[in-house]
Amino acid sequence: MSKIGRRGFIRQSAQLAAVAGLCAVTGQKAYGAEGAANIGACGLACNTCPLMKAGKCKGCGAGNAASAEMVAMKKCPVLSCANMKKIDYCGTGCAKFADCAKLIGRPYDKEFIARIKEKLG
Repeated sequence: MSKIGRRGFIRQSAQLAAVAGLCAVTGQKAYGAEGAANIGACGLACNTCPLMKAGKCKGCGAGNAASAEMVAMKKCPVLSCANMKKIDYCGTGCAKFADCAKLIGRPYDKEFIARIKEKLG
């Protein structure tokens, strides 16, 4: 893996967040070097997700749009919760996003969630 430095990482993260946010709002697919990908209930574009790249997630889409069969098949606590709460994406629909234990390690790390919580006050 190449080192991109702090500024490069921040720039790349901001670009990915912008793509994910735009896709979440418009319902369109994100396109990157690896092709088209859906936005998962967690809020990440599947083609950027470390869990998907590691083969630990097959992708899901919006929580509100997931069928009962999809929720049962995926066995993802994040998708299941979003579907139960009738929200599309955790970051835009759930007031408990920054305190959610389901998101830590699936796919966000603890430090990222802590920073989000700090930013939200």
